[in-house]
Amino acid sequence: MCESRRGFSVIRVHYGCLNIMFSYIKLLRIRHWIKNLFLFAAPFFGGTLFRQETLYIAVPAFLAFSFIASASYIFNDIKDSERDKLHPKKRKRPIASGSIGKNKAMVFAAILALLSLILSIRITPAFLNLVLLYLFIQLGYSLFLKHVVIADIFCIASGFVIRVLAGSAAFHVDASKWLLLTMFMISLVLGTGKRLGEASLMNDAVEAHRKSLNVYSISTLSEILVISSSAALLSYALYTVEQSQQLLYTIPVVTFGLFRYLLLAKQGMSDPTEALTHDRWLAFTVVLWVSLVGLIRYH
Repeated sequence: MCESRRGFSVIRVHYGCLNIMFSYIKLLRIRHWIKNLFLFAAPFFGGTLFRQETLYIAVPAFLAFSFIASASYIFNDIKDSERDKLHPKKRKRPIASGSIGKNKAMVFAAILALLSLILSIRITPAFLNLVLLYLFIQLGYSLFLKHVVIADIFCIASGFVIRVLAGSAAFHVDASKWLLLTMFMISLVLGTGKRLGEASLMNDAVEAHRKSLNVYSISTLSEILVISSSAALLSYALYTVEQSQQLLYTIPVVTFGLFRYLLLAKQGMSDPTEALTHDRWLAFTVVLWVSLVGLIRYH
């Protein structure tokens, strides 16, 4: 009897350890690391992605930005833990659900930030400065700017543009001004779509979850989404004209992808990572677009 009780106790301990480990993994939001592929935009479009010197630095650069992004996510979750409890999906996050305490989460975030800075120092000074700029903006977003109308969307968009600039700095590739403008406009699309989905999902609890959402209206967010989508498409078209006539053939694919995301955003699937990983048509469009650009650039 004692042996069986001891066995059950060991199983409980192992099960508890696994739960804690999975909670910390969930806290990282590894799915959102897909956003850090924007680091490779400049070398990919520049035709230098598969050079040895680029591949050598690719993993450290990706991990450095992933760690600093996860650290900012954790800090944001700590600040928003009470509001997240009102959200039908965010209340399941480790801090909001209580599976990880705020103090432990803060220590974990500090460790991730330190690892990111150590990796960044070994890449280039410009890359390190952009990582610090990203962290500064994200901290400002978590503390204050997320409640400021329009500024909150621009903060979200800036994160994607900084990733492109950081990739340009890490891989020593000059990013086209039209490419940067395209990425910024697409980032505004993603940021606005995220807000539109939150506003649609929260309904009456929208003010308690995020103050800025009480100011936004569904119609206003929809208008911003349409304007930024149009600007993104136009700037991408001008980028293709600047770079290569063959890239013009990718414009219909980009148009379809933008229209598909607009549809998903208005249906509530507004988070870019969720939309890309759950909608097969959007995922197929992105894969097709990357394949076409790769074929044109590296043929």
